[in-house]
Amino acid sequence: MNFISPEELKSMLDAHEPIQLIDTRETEKYESCHIHTAISIPQLELPGRLQEVNKDGTVIIYCIYGMKSEQVYIYLKDKLKIKKLFILEGGIYQYARDIDPSMPV
Repeated sequence: MNFISPEELKSMLDAHEPIQLIDTRETEKYESCHIHTAISIPQLELPGRLQEVNKDGTVIIYCIYGMKSEQVYIYLKDKLKIKKLFILEGGIYQYARDIDPSMPV
């Protein structure tokens, strides 16, 4: 599994790098707080929404703490064979703690 730190993600976002950021938490959690540019594809909806995932680009997935993202990572690797797939270390919780403490996680 490939991981990316909150600092690395912030650098990529600041540089406007072409990444797809996917929030795999439930829709209500996404609506209350998410990382800028992230799209919401809850884990349970993923099988029916695979066409929304950019399998040829860089994809970064996150959940609350990063643990549930491991299941999503394995699923996406198996189904779409994404080469540049990453999990945000510590999920949105660590991103908020290290990068944006104003986030209401």
